Amino acid sequence: MGLLDRFSRTFDKYGYDLDGYDKDGYDKKGFNKNGYDKKGFNKNGYDKKGFNKNGYDKKGYDKKGYDKKGYKDGYDEDGFDFKGYNKEGFNKNGYDKKGYDKDGYDNRGFSIDGIHIDTKIAFNEDGFNKNGYDKKGFNKNGYDKKGYTKDGFNKNGFNKNGYDLDGYDKKGFNKDGFNKDGYDENGYDSNGYDEDEYNQEGYNLDGYDENGYDSNGYDGLGYDHLGYDKEGYNQEGYNKFNKKKNEVDSD
Repeated sequence: MGLLDRFSRTFDKYGYDLDGYDKDGYDKKGFNKNGYDKKGFNKNGYDKKGFNKNGYDKKGYDKKGYDKKGYKDGYDEDGFDFKGYNKEGFNKNGYDKKGYDKDGYDNRGFSIDGIHIDTKIAFNEDGFNKNGYDKKGFNKNGYDKKGYTKDGFNKNGFNKNGYDLDGYDKKGFNKDGFNKDGYDENGYDSNGYDEDEYNQEGYNLDGYDENGYDSNGYDGLGYDHLGYDKEGYNQEGYNKFNKKKNEVDSD
């Protein structure tokens, strides 16, 4: 800047002096002679103390020394690490990673050895031990370690063999393999018939299939599906050669 310009402070038509600064002292990019913008940040986004707009330095720490996650030397402002434990190893509720407080008791009042803080025995006032079971081995819901009640049924209502109070398994079949309607998984009753009273071969109690024919192919009147009896004659008495029985006999 020349001597004349220094005192007269002349500006060009764009509003900048000979050194390239406007009347407020900022160049075209918005920085002053010291390299800071109007908000006090340099071209890298840091102020004079080295903090950015979010309050963190180049290493990611704020003015108090905490990182973006709120930890300083691994601990937050309350003194707990990211897992929730302080330097002594206790969480906000006062328990360590194994669930015991500084006196060695868990949140139910049991020590590591299983002794309750109040009763001084292995069971609390309600009669349950450290694992939640009473002297008979049942928890407060009435189930033992294997999940069965004193009557031998689990929460789904089935016993150790897989049957409910009525004697049916999860699929609805009893020990003999029949459901409440009396049919097995294939749909047949103890006598071997389905709901329509047909057996596995397809015959009903009278020995006929759904079309009305027995195992030999004859209906209730003794005729096959072509209309002939066992001797080969139809109801009119003719055979397939259109001859009557008496005519054949006379031949």
